[in-house]
Amino acid sequence: MSYIDALHDRNRNIIHVVGRQDGRRYYQEYPAEYRFYYDDPRGKFRTIFDTPVSRFQTRNSKEFRRELKIHSGQTIYESDINPVFRCLEENYKNVDAPRLHTAFFDIEVDFDPAKGYSRPEDPFNPITAVSIYLDWLDQLVTLVIPPQTLDHEQATKIAQDYDNCFVCRDEKELINNFLELIGDADVLTGWNSEGFDIPYMVMRTTRVLSRDDTRRFCLWDQLPKQRTFERFGAENITFDLIGRVHMDYMQLYRKYTYEERHSYSLDAIGEYENVGGKVAHEGTLDQLYNREFSKFILYNREDVALIARLNKKLRFLDLANTLAHENTVLLPTTMGAVAVTEQAIINEAHERGMVVPNRQDHSDSQDTQAAGAYVAYPKKGMHEYVGSVDINSLYPSTIRALNMGPETIVGQLRPDMTQSYIDGKIARGSSFAEAWEGLFSCLEYTAVMERRVDQNLTIDWQNGEQTQHSAAEIYNIIFQGSRPWMLSANGTIFTHEREGVVPGLLARWYNERKQMQAQLREATDSQQEEYWDKRQMVKKINLNSLYGAILNPGCRFFDKRIGQSTTLCGRSITQHMTQEINSILDNDKNHLGRSVIYNDTDSVAKESTIKVNRKDSIVDMNIEDLFNSGNIFWKNGDKEYSKNDKLQVAHYSTHDQSVGFENYNYVYRHKVSKRRFRITTASGKTVDVTEDHSIMVLSDGILVERKPTDLKIGDQVITIL
Repeated sequence: MSYIDALHDRNRNIIHVVGRQDGRRYYQEYPAEYRFYYDDPRGKFRTIFDTPVSRFQTRNSKEFRRELKIHSGQTIYESDINPVFRCLEENYKNVDAPRLHTAFFDIEVDFDPAKGYSRPEDPFNPITAVSIYLDWLDQLVTLVIPPQTLDHEQATKIAQDYDNCFVCRDEKELINNFLELIGDADVLTGWNSEGFDIPYMVMRTTRVLSRDDTRRFCLWDQLPKQRTFERFGAENITFDLIGRVHMDYMQLYRKYTYEERHSYSLDAIGEYENVGGKVAHEGTLDQLYNREFSKFILYNREDVALIARLNKKLRFLDLANTLAHENTVLLPTTMGAVAVTEQAIINEAHERGMVVPNRQDHSDSQDTQAAGAYVAYPKKGMHEYVGSVDINSLYPSTIRALNMGPETIVGQLRPDMTQSYIDGKIARGSSFAEAWEGLFSCLEYTAVMERRVDQNLTIDWQNGEQTQHSAAEIYNIIFQGSRPWMLSANGTIFTHEREGVVPGLLARWYNERKQMQAQLREATDSQQEEYWDKRQMVKKINLNSLYGAILNPGCRFFDKRIGQSTTLCGRSITQHMTQEINSILDNDKNHLGRSVIYNDTDSVAKESTIKVNRKDSIVDMNIEDLFNSGNIFWKNGDKEYSKNDKLQVAHYSTHDQSVGFENYNYVYRHKVSKRRFRITTASGKTVDVTEDHSIMVLSDGILVERKPTDLKIGDQVITIL
């Protein structure tokens, strides 16, 4: 048996699970397990820090909360683990993901000449059509209401040109039929359905039928759960479904496509992915509905077919489904940045019989930003020798090599010199990223490796003690003694006396991916290829996501020392590799020597600025600072990616030609040696881009892409004042 969704019934202390077995839907109930651990010298359980703890466990939430208050003065472990995830871990670990019944859908909405288009918050216009592709039946169904220009018989005759196209007499009939059709669907998905189709359908169902009828979107007689999200600088409403899951395919595409697209319209993505485009038509959609009813039906049907073809090619829903089951979380959880990785680490710790700490609140901390990766400046001109290096899984390998984990930290060299140096550069006008430029490690680490006898340093030990030594003495303590210790380029002391949970998990994922890639190479049919390709891709996502998660203050395993140890060790490794290349090619052990490390991309120069919404304050930030402001980092090939869920960037809407602020998918960077062009607008704004970067130009009211070499004086480009 495998699960699809789960619900925590807090009143009855029950976990409801819905799943598939042999293609049939089943329902299962489990008692909710509430437990926590607390420090106790006589405890029978061990934390990841190898300290003894005792456990309290109950199936009554009130008793759980009461007992927590009794132990409020002690360090508490695992009291905040989601009971649903605990249930999935204990009952569905290592269970393959089910084949989902997916309903792809798209709605069309009427137009009011006096009031215009309606939004989900006030859906005054009726739904005129909805098409649904039921993938488990391979059936495309369209429900449509005839325009006022046609009577029911005329509309029915036109609809007969299409398979499974039914003309409804009113919107009530259309919505009822839609809810019947999705009865056996596990997942509903559409393009931008989070922002429009789902909230509009739910709100219209409430108006046309009743609020109780919206329960038919969900299972277990639940109502859709309303929530708000921000887009284009405004709050929008949407609904999360329960039991029957909703996944926005546009958001899936943005998450699992590791390259930015100039447009995320369904038409543009369909053309880009070579699966077709929308039905072309002249005039507005309202005119199409009233004047060309047959083409209107085709338009609605083709939108749904296009999303289904995208999924057949990309299989992002299957990827999310497999990722959820590999880590015992729910499908919607995979759209987040931290929870999947966090649960994977928890599962690994539990496999070892260890207990993990509660999540700490870092919201008030001002010291969560870590030094970023090193990027070399490209050297202009012709070069006789070019060295090209790709370090395999640099950050995961670095974490494994130094056994980095919260439980393996022994101590930290107090970064007094480094902090003073960075603060001084920032005070003189440098950004945080610029302040770190030219540094490949903290200054304390450099002093230790140089065995400086004239430099005294403080070690803050993990047990709370503090000691002072010369840098040379610290070198001897770590490298010349018998202790199983290592020193990161951040000045963090790790032990390799026992393998940390995070390094062990990375090692397992890495080995599993290699095995899956071998299985993929040996696959004898398309079904096997699809299965193993999906599995190895999940491992790749896990590997690339872990570093970013542990550097996210929202993660229970967050520790800046680990994050900055990773990036600074990565800098040091890169510097060493570059020095060796220059030494081999030019007999000069210098990372700034004549040999060139080359990477290639079309990109905006790092100095270019973009408007950013940061804590309700609009600021100008250059691209490099935006990259380094990320709270999530990952790598894919020669590209480095960064994202910050708390920042929004200026966004131009092609729908209403307005400018607002929206969460961004990611910023990525790598090295270039292409021609660069500076574009200057009439207002004096400038942006530097490479020769093959696209510029959005307004031509006859339509946005078109042009290369810098094609721009002419007088062209209208999209810019934000």
